[in-house]
Amino acid sequence: MKQGILQMLPLGWNIIFGTLISRISTSMSIPFLSIYLIQIKGVSPTLTGLIIAISSLVGVISAFFGGYISDLIDKRKTMIISSLLWSVVFAGFFVADSVISFFILNALNGICYSIFEPASKALLSDITKEESRLQIFNFRYTAINLGVVIGPVLGLYLGSGKTSYPFLITSIVYLLYGLSLSLQRSQILPSKFKLEDEKNTLKNVFKVIRKDQHFLFILLGVIFSISGYAHLNSTFPQYLSMRMKEGAGYYSIILSLNAITALIVQYPMVSLMKKFLQ
Repeated sequence: MKQGILQMLPLGWNIIFGTLISRISTSMSIPFLSIYLIQIKGVSPTLTGLIIAISSLVGVISAFFGGYISDLIDKRKTMIISSLLWSVVFAGFFVADSVISFFILNALNGICYSIFEPASKALLSDITKEESRLQIFNFRYTAINLGVVIGPVLGLYLGSGKTSYPFLITSIVYLLYGLSLSLQRSQILPSKFKLEDEKNTLKNVFKVIRKDQHFLFILLGVIFSISGYAHLNSTFPQYLSMRMKEGAGYYSIILSLNAITALIVQYPMVSLMKKFLQ
């Protein structure tokens, strides 16, 4: 793993570090949105559930176009544009006051995520040697989970669920992330794999989905799992905050413990699956 990490280009380090910092900031703000809406803004649980769920719903739909957009206008530029737009979205969360504004903002949050994440992973793949990609992507996943370990605890300390300032911090983080990406150039490494179709059009994307049944079943499974996760995210924090005085605190601890578990089992599971697939 050490050799793979040392071979990573500066842009790759920027993506890994940006992943860590951005995941810390988002996990100290977005998970507490439902608590903030109910306790501070007085939004009903039903409307709160709809506001939270719209992000995942719109994200699943727009995910079909995320990869296409990154191929169309360049992956690094896609990351820059989406991170700057994301910064505006979180600034909107900071000043929003009506149900419809939160609804629109969280829908935009889902769109930004579905565009930014595929571009980030694709660019990291492009600038990493093939033999190092598994290690680098494991390192990225470690950064994600480490961010979720730190973020909820930090959010609790900053008053997440009671104040909108964590959203402002997240907005500043994505602004800085986008600016840092704009200062670097991407060095795409040559790949021995080439697509049969010269142009990655939406028509070709849906053609691949239709012909590859294994991929289709995986895609459907991901959609169902995301739907279940969205349902949990929209109801569980509400339940804790309404039933317990320190519900936000318990929720932050649960989020951090979940991420710690993922960190502990990540590399043993990767090693086991590598042996299984050999």
